[in-house]
Amino acid sequence: MRSILAALQKSRPSAFAQVVAASGPADLTVADAAALTAALAGRSDTPARIQVGEVRLEVSAAAPAASGPLVGQVAIVSGAASGLGLGVARGLYKAGAAVLFTDVDAAGLQQVEATFNDPARVHTAVVDVTNEQSVADGFDAALKRWGRVDGIACCAGVAPAGPLEDFPLAKWNLSLAINLTGYFLFGREATRIFKAQGHGGAMVLLSSKSGLEPSKNNTPYNATKAGELHLARGWALELGPDGIRVNCIAPGNVFEGSKIWNPTYIAEAAKKKGIKPEEVIPHYINLTALKRDIKPDDIANAAVFLLSDAARCVTGQVLVVDSGQVWTR
Repeated sequence: MRSILAALQKSRPSAFAQVVAASGPADLTVADAAALTAALAGRSDTPARIQVGEVRLEVSAAAPAASGPLVGQVAIVSGAASGLGLGVARGLYKAGAAVLFTDVDAAGLQQVEATFNDPARVHTAVVDVTNEQSVADGFDAALKRWGRVDGIACCAGVAPAGPLEDFPLAKWNLSLAINLTGYFLFGREATRIFKAQGHGGAMVLLSSKSGLEPSKNNTPYNATKAGELHLARGWALELGPDGIRVNCIAPGNVFEGSKIWNPTYIAEAAKKKGIKPEEVIPHYINLTALKRDIKPDDIANAAVFLLSDAARCVTGQVLVVDSGQVWTR
């Protein structure tokens, strides 16, 4: 399937396609991906129904109806059932993209589908970012639905906190698996598809201000968020010749809708700062130059910019969205 859709993308870079059950005659029937490439090279139109071996495609020359800077793009977002992942995915959708929301939270994804109620541009897939087959299956879900992938946003993450001398190895390993291996597997899968399609692509890795300036009692989060920055920089160098851009967003503390800022984490932060739990959020907001509560939409706006053509010459960079708290770059 992937080779067939890649052949279609190389011949018709703006096309969208859905893998469907064969029904009725096809407008074009060929044996394989190479034959599809040859057949499309000899015609100016885009057949609406294409049969390639056992695979039937319904093809559209245009993107699903929408408006915004990401019209014509398909984006895949990890951790998209809640928190910043949901905020970013929602922002990409509002900007015109067709979006695959992925998460391990099946119930949360069902709520996403019910909330958006737009099957033309919203699709979901249960994906475990630590499992390479699950990640590959998630990307295949986007390809089967829309026939292409143009951008990804890696947002799945965990942030277990605690003093170093008492920190459990299991929580350290979990942080590495989700925050680093998960980003690696998403980036690797996206790269395979982007290169096969032949018209570039863009990745956004959601890091953190903690990747630039560490905090106490936050060992795995500090380490993995710093690691994500160098993943992006190395990939930007490696993938630039293929027109693939890779950037990071480093948010400050985003409280709204966050699973990270749960009561346990807030209690740990209160203990670390010597304040009451109810004082934690105002305390962190007041650390910023703007004294402004950062919202998921603020992070989404940064992701929209980095995935759009407005950022076509931006790669290997870190966009810090923290209301003015961290000055290291």
